[in-house]
Amino acid sequence: MDKIFEKALEGLEKEIGQDKLMNLATRNEEGVSARTVNIYTYEGCFYFVTEADSNKYEQICKNNSVALSIDAIQIRGNGTLLSHPLSDSNKQIIGYVQSGLPQHFDRYKDASAMRLIKITPSYASFLSMETGNGYVIDYKKQTAMPIEHQM
Repeated sequence: MDKIFEKALEGLEKEIGQDKLMNLATRNEEGVSARTVNIYTYEGCFYFVTEADSNKYEQICKNNSVALSIDAIQIRGNGTLLSHPLSDSNKQIIGYVQSGLPQHFDRYKDASAMRLIKITPSYASFLSMETGNGYVIDYKKQTAMPIEHQM
């Protein structure tokens, strides 16, 4: 893996961390919708939990192109609808998140309508608000380009 690409991925993960509130944009026949979700990171992808009967769940079901943003972070990618957050198929992801956020998913034990959504990124750009340094990342080509902004 390219060293700059690897450094960019590490920088983005550091900027987002775990349990980051971000804006999620989805599209339907009427246009684009945006709302805030709690993002968790795992193995280069981003995850959040929602209800199976929510607008965002239905919109991703029909059109899986999504975007995430906050501050100077922008991510585009594809959403994948997964099962209940505490199901066996999500055990590895949730176990990883809970190692840093113990008992964070306990509230979903009795909420059968909850679903985990995975976002596989295709593009990202970010700047550190502290340093003004960042990257533009192309996940498909596995390349990254450093960017700088005078803060």
